Amino acid sequence: MNTEEHAERFNKVAHRYATNRFPGRSQCIQKVLQLLHPQPEDVILDVGCGPGIQLVDLAPSIRTGFGVDPAASMIERAKSEASAYPNLHFLEGSAEHLPEAVRCGSVNKIYSNYVIHHLPNTHKREAIRGLAKLLPPGGLFILGDMMFNDDPGKHTDIFDYVGYVPENDSPAYVSDLEEMFSESNLIPKIHVLNPLVAVILGQKI
Repeated sequence: MNTEEHAERFNKVAHRYATNRFPGRSQCIQKVLQLLHPQPEDVILDVGCGPGIQLVDLAPSIRTGFGVDPAASMIERAKSEASAYPNLHFLEGSAEHLPEAVRCGSVNKIYSNYVIHHLPNTHKREAIRGLAKLLPPGGLFILGDMMFNDDPGKHTDIFDYVGYVPENDSPAYVSDLEEMFSESNLIPKIHVLNPLVAVILGQKI
C-alpha cells in the first residue's frame, strides 16, 4: 500500500482507533517516550500522530508540539482531543510530505511510533533523510516500530502481540534502518524489544 491507501484505511477507523490495541505497540511507545525525555523548551514533532494521544500527554511538559498524519479524520480527532492545549498543532501530512508550518517550526526532537513500517524501504530512506534535515545538531529522532532483528518466520507466535499483518505491513530489518540513520547524519543507538520490534534513537551530528 502507498501513503494515500493507508490514509484511506485509517480514515475509516479514526473514530474508534486505539493506540494501545496491541501490547507490543504499547511497549514500544513507552520506550520511545522514555528516550524522548521531554523538556520545557522542546519543540516536538510526532510523525503519524493518529488521534494525538501521546502529544496530548506531552503538552504540559513541552513548549510546542506538532502532529502530522495523512488521514484527515485522524487529524480532526486529534484536534478535538487537544482542544485544551494551544501549544499543540495537528496538520495533514506524512514523513515524506511535511507541512510548511512544521518545516519552519524549529523542531528539535522528532518521534514516530508504528508508522514507517507502512512504507517500502526506498520510501523509508527518503523519509528518514528528510526528517533528519529538520533537526539541529544534537537534535533527536526516535523511531519505534516493527523492525526485524531475526527472520520473522521464526516468530509467528508473537505476530498478534506486535500487530504484524504480513499482507499490510512492510517492516525493514534493524540493520537496514541503522544504515539509513547513519546515511542521514544520525548516530543510531538500537534498543531491541523483541525479535520483531525495536526502537532506534538517532542523534543529529
